Amino acid sequence: MEAPATPDQKQRLAKLSAHEVQTKELGGEKIESILSRAPGNDAPIGGIKVITQSGWFAARPSGTEDIYKIYAESFRDAGHLQRILEEAETMVADALAGVPVV
Repeated sequence: MEAPATPDQKQRLAKLSAHEVQTKELGGEKIESILSRAPGNDAPIGGIKVITQSGWFAARPSGTEDIYKIYAESFRDAGHLQRILEEAETMVADALAGVPVV
């Protein structure tokens, strides 16, 4: 999924940290982890990845266009994937608007 983003919004998303996301659920499940750094080498991932038992999403700004991208996967079905995408889009839009992500 892609959405427009200004350069300032892209910068905010790239620097978004896991502790700024206060949401407890995604796709009807408890969030198990929120990553803003790579587990292997602790390097910044330039966005966030939110993981549950049955799915995940990652949001990152494009390096070449005025957009951000959301990547997602459900281990259940297409309906669950759609719910993850919708909730991810809301979380990212709130973060870009400077609204606390709760």
